[in-house]
Amino acid sequence: MSAKIGVVSNAHSNRNRTGLKEFAALLHDHPQVKHLAFHDISDLTDCLREMAAAGVTHLCISGGDGTVQAAISALINDKPFAAMPKLSLLSAGMTNVIARDLGETELPAPHLKRLIERVEAGDPGQTVERNVMTLDLFDGGPPIHGFLLGAIAFYQGTILGRRKVHGMGFTQSLASKIGILLSVLRVLWYGPGDRSGFHGERVALSLDGKAEPPQDLFLLVATTLTGILPGIKPFWGLGPGPIRLTTISHPPRRFAFAALPALRGKPKPWMESHGYCSRRADQLECDLVTPVVFDGEFLETDGGPGFRLSVGPKITFTRY
Repeated sequence: MSAKIGVVSNAHSNRNRTGLKEFAALLHDHPQVKHLAFHDISDLTDCLREMAAAGVTHLCISGGDGTVQAAISALINDKPFAAMPKLSLLSAGMTNVIARDLGETELPAPHLKRLIERVEAGDPGQTVERNVMTLDLFDGGPPIHGFLLGAIAFYQGTILGRRKVHGMGFTQSLASKIGILLSVLRVLWYGPGDRSGFHGERVALSLDGKAEPPQDLFLLVATTLTGILPGIKPFWGLGPGPIRLTTISHPPRRFAFAALPALRGKPKPWMESHGYCSRRADQLECDLVTPVVFDGEFLETDGGPGFRLSVGPKITFTRY
């Protein structure tokens, strides 16, 4: 069976907007590539069904982390394809943590041009597997499938970064790093509280069915990726579980000395006894009240009862 390439693109993604002419010109020169742009995430499932009906075998997702999350969720929950197509990511969003973790950092148009050439030449590409994390917010809605979840200080820092940094014209990766640095500096300068905008929260965790006593946490972050950004891999726990989980107790103790080792995933021997903990698991339940950030998307917990995060299926991505 001959290869059929399809591209679904988020019309509102940063790089899709700024590189629109180049992207459109490339697609014009390759009419054999089926392209569908959506303006509302609710239209994505219909786009995928149309791709499946057209016989697409190689599906390219052009957007940021939220677009990837929505596409993976639709592919798993709605099953528009009888068999999962080959998946490739084009880094086109405000945040592209997932694509970057797979080694995809090129602008969408030149990346797609190379992909088309290689697919049509019969190149099978290089495959990379990642487990998804399945999120249940206990709200009766369908499960959400993604790769990076953060809460408490992660949520507060994401708001700060988008308000202060992302509109300043920095590249996506640099803007995210500056946002993290700004968050750390505010906590160091003002300490947790109203002046810094960083607050802890009392939560109860359960890992792999084992409940833990309620505790005050400053930060919670979980992923099945290898890291968050180049040089920022705040995970060091061992074990067989695909979910990497790091928590920091509130208030963060000796934060000036712990922040950099924690961000790099290279803890000092004293850090665990001071509330810096990294583990691996297959399932996590948390009863926190405040919203979480899941692949760059803010999700409300509606004041409780929190969420359940569990290991989902492995997804195979293909790089060209």
